[in-house]
Amino acid sequence: MLDSVRISLKVLNAAQLAAVAAAAFGLAWFGGMLSGAPRPAGIERHALGQTLVQAARSYADALDEELSASINDARNAALLLRLDDPAVPDSWRAGRLEDWLALNPRYRDAALLAPDGALRAAGGPAEMRPDRRFDRAAARTPQTRDAQVAVAAGPEEAPFALTLALGPPGRSDRLVLRAAPAYFDGIGERVRRALGAGDGIRFAVAGADGRALVGPLPAADDPRPHEAAPTRGSRDLASPGWLVTATAPEIAPRPAPGPDPRLIALGLALVAGAGILGYALGGRVSARLRRLADEAGGLGEGAGLDGSEPRGGTAGEEGPVETPASRVREIAAITGSVRDRARSADARLAGAGTGLDRVRGRLHTFEAMSGWTCWEIDPETRQVVWSDPDGTGTLAAADRVATLADLAGRFEPADRPLLDLALTAALGADGPHDVVMRTRGPGPESGRRLLVRLLRGRDAAGRTRIHALSRAINEGEPADTPAGANERRRNLVLRRVTDGIVHDFNDVLTVVLVNLGVLRRQTGLDPRQAALTDAALAGAQRGAALTRRLLNLVRGGEPSGDLATSDLASCDLAATVAAFLPFLQGSVLRDAPVVTRIPADLPKAACSERLLELVLLNLAFHVRDLGLHGFAIGAAEHPAGQPPAPGMPEGPALRVLFASGRRPAGAAMRPPTRALETVAQLLRERGGGWRVVSDGQGEEAFLAEAWLRAEARTAETGTAEAHGVEGRTGDAAGPAPQAALRILLVESDSLVRASLVEALGELGHDVVQAASGEHALALLARDAAFDAMIADQAMPVMTGLQLAATVVERHPGIRVILASPHGQLPAAARRFLQLDKPFRREDLAAVLASRAA
Repeated sequence: MLDSVRISLKVLNAAQLAAVAAAAFGLAWFGGMLSGAPRPAGIERHALGQTLVQAARSYADALDEELSASINDARNAALLLRLDDPAVPDSWRAGRLEDWLALNPRYRDAALLAPDGALRAAGGPAEMRPDRRFDRAAARTPQTRDAQVAVAAGPEEAPFALTLALGPPGRSDRLVLRAAPAYFDGIGERVRRALGAGDGIRFAVAGADGRALVGPLPAADDPRPHEAAPTRGSRDLASPGWLVTATAPEIAPRPAPGPDPRLIALGLALVAGAGILGYALGGRVSARLRRLADEAGGLGEGAGLDGSEPRGGTAGEEGPVETPASRVREIAAITGSVRDRARSADARLAGAGTGLDRVRGRLHTFEAMSGWTCWEIDPETRQVVWSDPDGTGTLAAADRVATLADLAGRFEPADRPLLDLALTAALGADGPHDVVMRTRGPGPESGRRLLVRLLRGRDAAGRTRIHALSRAINEGEPADTPAGANERRRNLVLRRVTDGIVHDFNDVLTVVLVNLGVLRRQTGLDPRQAALTDAALAGAQRGAALTRRLLNLVRGGEPSGDLATSDLASCDLAATVAAFLPFLQGSVLRDAPVVTRIPADLPKAACSERLLELVLLNLAFHVRDLGLHGFAIGAAEHPAGQPPAPGMPEGPALRVLFASGRRPAGAAMRPPTRALETVAQLLRERGGGWRVVSDGQGEEAFLAEAWLRAEARTAETGTAEAHGVEGRTGDAAGPAPQAALRILLVESDSLVRASLVEALGELGHDVVQAASGEHALALLARDAAFDAMIADQAMPVMTGLQLAATVVERHPGIRVILASPHGQLPAAARRFLQLDKPFRREDLAAVLASRAA
């Protein structure tokens, strides 16, 4: 029936364009409704909640600053009382307190208490002064008696009282300041003005006992949006346990606007215009198609393409006669369909053949790279199938097929039962089943040992198959059996244990380096103490070099330790030379004098520490074998803008000069070795340069120059390195101040975490601590206003890299710094800043300076 339905091409084209116009207008209308619709209450509450969290946090910080100012006020008032002069009577001190309170109306009254709680002097109106009994009770309170500074809640007329011990706590006089209700006036207005918030936000402060100090506290079922933040205290005063609550009025949703009649009329006009345009264009197209059909049809046509009457009919006496439809076009269409299907089938077959060839190629590549041969056993037909290259090295046209009996015939008769037992075991249980057998037959292949590993599997049809891998075992080589797998697992466990020991030892060295650095800068040390501190810092640096050398020893055979291909390796030239020279003096140079002149503010060398140590070791052997006296090393920076020396690399570089004294008279000289050639090859493979001025074999001393590629120095790097120089020389001036950052510190070791908090605080940064990755994510869910995050890589449950990936996805504005021993971070961590453990306070300042930029 559908074949008899005729639709005009003009009408169809008009309907299609009208439908497209209607769909476009509908999408535009829907988008306009979404953009103009009122925001849901949940979204408004979320945005307002963020503002309230920031407001509550700002108010709590302002309270901490006010309490710190009150401590300074109490100290200033204590200076006026002249407590060190026993000749001054307490009545005179009471007058001074009266005068001081007149100048500080934010305090209701003040009292000077003896160690036993007795009232010595008081200031303020007579009806507001605390009686002696109240003061003795307050003196017996442990938190006020045994603390240097304490804050306690008071009655309604005095929100709180601040007690300051004027000497050792519990054994000296105390000054008590009780705040007036006007103490909190103006704090809320300053916070709202700083945040640009409206006047509708109200603040309430609850004491540690839950009593309201300022404003009414919101009830648990209060519908108004509110957020709370605790006070954190300051350097002189621990947090008093106050809770600040910011409350905003309820948000009323805005009604959605109704439809605009003018837009509806515009949409109808657009649809009608599109229909008219489609009808007109369809008429032109149908006319051209009709002409083409008339020219091509030789047997007459049926109905027109636009649904009109046939044009090829003849008129007789009884009217027009309908001409049958053309069969030529139907046959051509069927022929084209069959041809297209045949081409599609051929294409699929060709694609399958190409895919099979690709699989064979990959299998051949695997066999060539691993040394294993892959084959498959059908347990029902006992046939063996495998693919291998022909004599020319190319893949065979078809798979090789043999029977299991033919395969067993290639092994010694005594070993054939082992193959049957291994097949039976593989069919009965999952997992690899290994067997070692000896081959037989003429030729050199006879008597070789072959390791066969069998594994049960299924093909695409669900039939059971035995997949096998085999490879020859050389003489003296252990078989890759479960025992060999256990040996590899033992080596992996040993490496993990070594990494754990290095990580823990570097944590200890980090604590030593950071705390000694802070002590060196903050404390006025005499020359002897400064010398001892510098010696301890140098010892910690040497310990760090030993841990890196231990890692290089454990991972010496890994591809990641390749000296020539590691493009990401970098090292501190001065630190590496200083750490390696004691080993050279004790083991190679036999306590010969060694002189170093390497500035500490050089940029890092773009090579690994292992390469630099190998260069120093070869040069030390060369100097020792020639009997030369002493060994000297100097270095300087070659900026990128200056032309290099002939034969040396372009770009930023480090010029390292190696020299020695002349050979003493009568000194023995060994035959020259290839040490200098080894040094030249190592440096050139890493993109450096090498030039020998004098090899030391004649009358002259040894003199050579090496060029090492250097990392580009940025403005931040230069500043940070300058700070590092000050840190090494003990300059009391300290580094230039940095912009204060809010940092999330994630470290599972509490000792390391406490040391880093002290160092970051000494640098002027605000630190929030987290003991694990889960703890850090919980803190970020409540407040994500952090500039940077420092995370330890080796944390339990969630590593630092896993935490960094989660933080980057959820909070892309936070810049991540991963801390780990040198060389232990995986390749996926290259996108983040890295901080090698152990690190000094100067290294911490340098990485934060680059991140602040």
